[in-house]
This record gives sequence, structure tokens and C-alpha cells, in this order.
Amino acid sequence: MSYRMLRRCALAAPLLITGVVPVADARADDQDVQRLDALTVTAGKRDQMLGQIDNSVTVRTAEQLAEAGVTRLDDLDRVFPGLVIRARGNRAYTGVTIRGVTSPDFYNPAVQVYVDGVPQDAAAFAQELVNVERVELLRGPQGTLYGRNAHGGVINVITRMPANRMEGHASVTLGVPERGAEAVIAGPVVPDRLAAELALRWSQDQGRIDDVATGRTGIDDGISRMARLKLRHAPTDSPLAVTVTATREELESHEELYIRDAAVDDRRYDSASQGPRGWLDRRVTTLALAADYDLSDAASLSSVTTWQSRDLTRVITVDTPESQDQISQELRLAFQTGERLDGVLGGFFQSTGFTRTTPGYPGYYGPDRNEVDTRSYAVFGEATYALTPVLDLTGGLRWSREEAEIRYDRPGTGPFDHRFRAEDDVSDISPKLALGWQVAPDHRLRAVIARGFKPGGFNHTVASPEDAIPYDSETSTNYELGWRGSMAGGRLDLDAAVYLITAEDKQIYTGPLGAQVLRNMGDALSHGIELDGAFRATPDLILRAGATIGRSEFDGGPYDGRRLPYAPDTTLRAGLRWIVPQTSVPGAVAVDLNANWVDRTWFDEANTLSQSAYTLLDAAVEVDLDAGYAVRVFARNLTDEVYRTSSFDFGGGDIRSTLGDGRTIGITGSWRF
Repeated sequence: MSYRMLRRCALAAPLLITGVVPVADARADDQDVQRLDALTVTAGKRDQMLGQIDNSVTVRTAEQLAEAGVTRLDDLDRVFPGLVIRARGNRAYTGVTIRGVTSPDFYNPAVQVYVDGVPQDAAAFAQELVNVERVELLRGPQGTLYGRNAHGGVINVITRMPANRMEGHASVTLGVPERGAEAVIAGPVVPDRLAAELALRWSQDQGRIDDVATGRTGIDDGISRMARLKLRHAPTDSPLAVTVTATREELESHEELYIRDAAVDDRRYDSASQGPRGWLDRRVTTLALAADYDLSDAASLSSVTTWQSRDLTRVITVDTPESQDQISQELRLAFQTGERLDGVLGGFFQSTGFTRTTPGYPGYYGPDRNEVDTRSYAVFGEATYALTPVLDLTGGLRWSREEAEIRYDRPGTGPFDHRFRAEDDVSDISPKLALGWQVAPDHRLRAVIARGFKPGGFNHTVASPEDAIPYDSETSTNYELGWRGSMAGGRLDLDAAVYLITAEDKQIYTGPLGAQVLRNMGDALSHGIELDGAFRATPDLILRAGATIGRSEFDGGPYDGRRLPYAPDTTLRAGLRWIVPQTSVPGAVAVDLNANWVDRTWFDEANTLSQSAYTLLDAAVEVDLDAGYAVRVFARNLTDEVYRTSSFDFGGGDIRSTLGDGRTIGITGSWRF
């Protein structure tokens, strides 16, 4: 038997008995079950079996997302333990926390989001998810393969590709206070050569907050619209596949309302004393060209070229419009050399142009304009070498260079006249080293050391001439020991990890509210334990649970020993899916119950503002008919828990907060063909 065959047998054994059973197969015989660990994923920027990746990667399939009612990216923390996604005012300012690593910087966050290989504008993180194949969550710094702003982790969204068969689905949701509709159709345009997909989604939130001054209800209402056209040219007799994608998303809402403490429990706003409700208009256009060329059975070349444009109008007392254009190019080669070595080599370029304007103050200064341009260059590589049939060594390295320029202009009189221009550049080396050991056919251990990188630069909101001075880069190093295994005859699957993350030169907002700027404020330390598991109690009942138990705090500097904001110590998730035994309905009847518990969350570096621990309960009953029709009755936040997503001190003890979603009850009817 060859070395390659020995290694494949050793790695394939756990794939046959580990994973999570998809809904449709919950009552199938063992030999018919599609195991999650047998999925092919692209977290390593090349096709790999999930069970062979020596990194903390968790996958949720389209079926699992549908079971949890996930329709937007900021819903993903309902299915991924340890992931926290919260709007800090509105959906354009969405913060993401993984392993306690977070960032208050809305423009350059600590977690990167990719959709089909396209790096997303941070203002578009809370976007609609339509026709998704799977979502991969990469925990811990991912600087080697993903570069800038991935030192907390990466959310990798992969949508379905149109194929050489006609398929699609449509759904309508009627609920209180949300409703929406979705339609997807995909299939061949030229058989065996060209396929296309058209995806549409519309959703409306009728609001949950009332205005005590006017008596108006649901003043935090909003509408979201999304359209995507995808063309894929992949002749069956050609090594070349080309995919062109055009996406447009629009959001119009009044969701940004800051509620005084005394009115939080009643979700009431007072426009008479606090001013009119805010307004948000976000429009994002994305164009992407992806090409894959099979050079041979052991090598393939991939290219992803993207352009993304975002226009944002935000009115809170005054109008502060923003715009950003971003282009990026990534070229990479995936290879396998002999029986022991495989890897990826690549290069990356990104150019971003940002503009923000604010109104003037008559008699003192006129309207200002802040322009920040950034350019990123990188070369990277990662390779895995099989030391033995059961022992793998992975090494990677990325060199990055960041160039930034700021141009600020605010004409005024005397000391109110602010005009400056400045440049900054920085380089970084991000290494990775991992060791994977197939201890037994159903147990694999991993040890990982990896570095993350969040570049320095200039403030996108200028408060004073001091903003001509750039802040430094923030870096982090992740030390991890992990284990993935299966027990009880393949009925129980567990993935566990112990991690320690050290961060240097934390970028933190300082200064009075409304005039805060980013500065480096010391180091930080995050450590903890992660667990994620599934237990098939019976052929009809699947139990799932996950937890992250840790601590994230400043290590040195003015906030030494204080907890990092937006990083709860503990998050717990538990749920079940029960396929009801019955013969009266020509199809399946399922019950879903899920609970998410979030520990106390601090909102400021001094740890004076916080949200105490809370629990969110979700429930649903679904009837899925053999003919392709389905009806789902659901309730999210069943107990109507009131919880804050951010809090700010407006001075004089006037604490105001933004709130999370209250109870939502609805029914969704869908049809799939």
C-alpha cells in the first residue's frame, strides 16, 4: 500500500463517523448520513476536507442556517457558539467579537468578512444572506492567509453556484414586527456551458420602539432590499471556469435610537427632549469576477477581482454622508507536490478611497471634508507536509505593506481653521505554524501558533489637528490546542479548543463623546475554552450545544485589568431538533428549540457601562412536504427579553443605549423546485 493511500485511510476514517446530521437525513441509516466533517471547505483558500484542517474552523450548512431562521449575517451568532455580533447604533456600525478579540473601530474592524472570496466593507457586515451553501467561521488570528483586519477571525460566506439544472425557491414571511419575501431561480442558459442565478430578497421591520412625545409606534422601522445576478461559464470540457457576480443591497431605516435608562424596559423614546428619530440610508454595489483554471490534477490557479462601492447617509441631528470605493485583486496557486506536500501561494492588492463630510457652524467654520486613501499589498503562502501517515506539519507566512494618506479640509476663522495632509506606511510579517496528529481513527489533535494584524492609519472621523498623527498597528498572536473527535459509535461529535491570545497596541477610541479618536492604549490578553458538539440521541432527535468560557482584559496601560468592551466572558448555546414521528403528513414535521445565554458585556474601556447577562429563546415548528412545499411557524426572543447592544454617557449621568431585537413571531411559507 502506498504512502498516500495509508494517509488517506487514516484521515478518512473519522470523516465516516463524525459530523452533524442534516435535517433531511435525520432518520436515515448510518450509511446514508452525510457527515459534516466530510464537507469540502475553502477556509485554507484551497479545497480541503474539514476534518483535515489543523485550525479552529466551524461550519454551518444551509440546512442548519434555515433551521435556526438565519437570514442576515448578524444572525450568525445564533448558530456559532462564542461569536457575538451586535449593532452599536445601526446596522452600518456592527461589531463582531470572536474569542474576546473585538474592536470599537467601525471602519477597520478586528474580524474580516468574506462573501465568495470578496472582502466586505465593514459598513455592510449586517447584510442579507440569500441562497447560501455554507458559512465557515475561522476563530483566532488568520493573518497568514487573510491579512489585514483578520486578527480576531474570519467569517467566510459561500453562496451556491448555478449548475446545469433548473432549480429555485420562493418564500414569504408574515410576522410581527417583521415580514419579507425571497425568490431565487438558477439554471442553465446554454446547457453544459453557461448557467445563471437571480436572487432577490425584501424585508421590512415595522419597529418596536414607541415615541412618548407623539404617540407614534414602531418609530425604528426599516426596509432592506437585495438583488444578485450571477453568471457562471464552466464548459464541461474546459479546465477554465469563470463566474461574474453583481450584487446590490439597499437599507433604509430609522433604527438608530438612543434610549434613556429609565425608558429601556418600556422601549420608549422621547423626541421632544431627544430630537427627531435618526435616519440611515446605506447602498452597497459589488461586482466580482472569479476565475479558476485547472493547470493539472495537482495544481489550479484562482483569481478574484472585485469592486465594491458604498454610499451611506446617516442623520443624527446633522447629516454626515460617507462614501467608499474599494477594489481588490487576489491571485493564488493551489498545488500538491508528490504524496506528502500541498499548499497555496498567492498575492493580494487592495485600494480603498473613503470620503466623509460634516456640516459647518456658521460664523466659525464651514463644512469639512475628510478623505482617507489606503493601499494594501501582500504575498502569502501556506503548505502542509505529511511527516507520517498520521502527523502533519503546516507552515505559512504573509508579508504585508499598508500605505495610508489623509486629506482633511475645514475652512474657518482663526483657530477653527483646520487643514492638513499626512501619509503613513507600515509593513508586517504574519507567520503560522500548526501540527496535526490523527491520534486514532476518530480523534485528531491540533496545536497552532498564528499571528494577526490590524494596520494602523488615520481616523476616518477627525476631531482636531492631532488626527494628522497616525495610530500604530495592532497585532495579536494566538496559541491554541484543539481536539476534534467522535464517540458513542459516531453519535456524539465534539470540537474543543484551549486558546491564549496576546494583543499589542490596542486601538481604542478616547476623548469626549462626539469627538472620539483612535489611539493605541496598551496591550490585551484573551484566554479561554471553546466547546461545540452534537449528539444524535435517537434517529429523530439531535441535541446541539456549544460554549466559550474565557476572559478578555487589558494588560497594561491606563485600563490595566479592565475587561475589553463588547467581549463577554461566557456565551452558551444549546438547542435541539426533533423530527416528530408521524405518518399522517406526507413529509417531515420538525420542532426546533434554541437558547443563547450571554454573560455581562461591558461597553466602555473603563467598565462603567454594561449589559447584565441575558438569555434569548427561539422556537419553531416546521412542516416540510414531499412535494417541495414547507410552512414554518417561529418565534425569536420568545420571552421578549430587553437587552442593550451599546451604551453611551451623554454627560451629567445621562446614559443612553441602543436595544436588541424584541420578540418576533411569524410564519414562513416556502416552495422549492
